[in-house]
Amino acid sequence: MGRPEKPLDYSGQRNVALLALASWLRERRQEAGLRYTELAERTQDGEHPCSVTTLQRAASGNTIPRLPVVEAYARACGASVTLARSYWSEARSRARRGPAVVPRPRLINTSAELRLALQAAYARAGYIPLREMERRARHGRLPTTTVSRMLKGETMLSRRQLLAFLDVCGVPEKEHDDWLDAWQRAWNAQFHRPTTRLAAVVHPGHHVVEYDRPAYASYNGRLGRGYVHQSRFSLGRAWEGAVDDTPLRRTPSSAVTASG
Repeated sequence: MGRPEKPLDYSGQRNVALLALASWLRERRQEAGLRYTELAERTQDGEHPCSVTTLQRAASGNTIPRLPVVEAYARACGASVTLARSYWSEARSRARRGPAVVPRPRLINTSAELRLALQAAYARAGYIPLREMERRARHGRLPTTTVSRMLKGETMLSRRQLLAFLDVCGVPEKEHDDWLDAWQRAWNAQFHRPTTRLAAVVHPGHHVVEYDRPAYASYNGRLGRGYVHQSRFSLGRAWEGAVDDTPLRRTPSSAVTASG
């Protein structure tokens, strides 16, 4: 079996989940009766071939290995890849602190609450690198820029992107309906009042437009404040309040006037 591995150092390592991962990997290799050279050979035909050094480092307990390396290690040993991912996710999540208080999907009503819950799901999944998330989602369903902006609170995921995000983060499928309901409530909450009530305050001849944030725009020589919503424009949406008679002043660059 070659030289024995150095024992894991439990004295200076504060991330016990990382040591648990390294110990689990070592046990799987020993059970399979493989040398590291044999282990490396078994990974060459897979999606992520690994060198002997890479595999040894993955089981050293010194640093958190990349997820594809952990998966390749487990496959080469004939071990559970799902269990390998759970050990890796725990090690990653222990290395960084996620949100302290997180609302359950059924209690989510706003986009801010939804983002907080998704950040927590992302933390439990081990803060998977965004490029790795995009690769796992496949077919361009989860662009890195979109996920990055969502985690920063700059945008919301679409329903399709939300499902891809939940899949990659390992959220059980039986919970997806609760998440989709939460997404719908958060989406609707971006308007201060229901659209039917907003429509009642629109004056005849005024154009209606949606924005991606609150802004002022000119309407018949006067200023009206509109609520910005996902940068989608529609004459079917109404202004949230009465039109102000304040003299017309220069509008922000974000304001866009709808035609019609």
